[in-house]
Amino acid sequence: MTDIRAAQGIDPQQAIRELEAQLRQTPRALRPHEHAVLSYRLGLAHAEAPAANPEAGLRKALSYFDTAAAIFDPRYDPVEHARVLNGAGAARRALADRAKAAELFQTAADLLEGRDRDDERAGVLNNLGLVRAELGQLDQAVAACDVAVELFDTNTAEGRRGRVAALHTRGMAAAAAGTDDGLESALADYRLAASEIDVDEAPYHYGLVHHSIGVTFSALAGRRPDDRRRLLLEAVSAFEASLKVFTRSDFPFQHAMVKHNLGLAWAGLGGVTDLRRALANLEDAVGMFDPRLHGDPWRQAYASLERTEKELGRLTGGLSRAGHFVALLAALDAVERRALLKERLAVILAQPGEQRRRSLVDLALEGAKLDPATTRRLIDSELSVLIELPIDQQEPGLRARFEAHRLLEDEEQREEADRALDYAISDALQGPQRVSVRDFLYSIGWERP
Repeated sequence: MTDIRAAQGIDPQQAIRELEAQLRQTPRALRPHEHAVLSYRLGLAHAEAPAANPEAGLRKALSYFDTAAAIFDPRYDPVEHARVLNGAGAARRALADRAKAAELFQTAADLLEGRDRDDERAGVLNNLGLVRAELGQLDQAVAACDVAVELFDTNTAEGRRGRVAALHTRGMAAAAAGTDDGLESALADYRLAASEIDVDEAPYHYGLVHHSIGVTFSALAGRRPDDRRRLLLEAVSAFEASLKVFTRSDFPFQHAMVKHNLGLAWAGLGGVTDLRRALANLEDAVGMFDPRLHGDPWRQAYASLERTEKELGRLTGGLSRAGHFVALLAALDAVERRALLKERLAVILAQPGEQRRRSLVDLALEGAKLDPATTRRLIDSELSVLIELPIDQQEPGLRARFEAHRLLEDEEQREEADRALDYAISDALQGPQRVSVRDFLYSIGWERP
């Protein structure tokens, strides 16, 4: 997830340095309340700042929270003390000290009760629900979220986001029971949350809730074989909705996570085309996860990719991944084919030079081996995507298409591929675009058939 400070152009480390300077100029003995406020803010800053050693940052945050908590007396400053405990609880949870985190959240929630701070108390209770669920205390997690859901003020954007978050937390706690009733209860909460989300107001929540809907439908599909196909298609729909927000550029980790689960849903449907859909999504997931940072998710996604590839090999023979992707494109309608190709070309064009060239050539070559009508449809879609890109991205795609046709050993097949390219240029492009594309192709040695 993109760091908020970075998105706003704020350097987190600079903010910390400025707060530390203010703290040094604010003696605890002379100005205790201000000292406590600055300590609390420094705790939050250290907890949220990206760092090479996250644990060290969290430990530093706890030291500042301890200072603030010691100054804010819960008898006289209950709200301030509760806020500090909530921050400390979040840091403890991040350090996997969940029992201590639950204790801190519970104390904070108790301090806020009856203080006319309903949204704050609801936020703390949502945190309590999260950590109770992680501790396996599912009934207590649900109970905390029950209160949170009712407390949030839905007349404000923040309150609406908070309520959706609490519904999502309650759903996760219910689903963790692993029963049909628990999954159905989770699905009801997720659907209610989805119905209350404004995607522009809460894009992250939108993506998260729809991803959880997909995961729940997938889990139900595993328990209900007679209704498996319908449930998996529901999961696919939910995952695709999630990807509208969890894009590759804005939420790379979440994007990879959803892609993996979407791939598993397609694989569960079976059949060659759906397995090829699965393979395409799992390739995306493996490519997005950084094995150094996301070791377990990467290994899981790679294992899923290998299983799917093996099953496709059993059903269809020894096609390459590029071959399966092109066969998938050929099986889709024009709209879906173009969307899928646009996504894949964006990934390939972001690769380093030689890797990009090989990937583009492999894709073009597999398409050129098909029957002329199919090759023409594929090139139509390819050109309609390439022509919208900057020149420095158009040209590698066109050059790869030319190179792939030259690699065809059968002269008649090569001529058919060039003819399909010429027809596609006429069909897919407007006048000036046709001239531009043909001129570039002529410049690298292409001869119009």
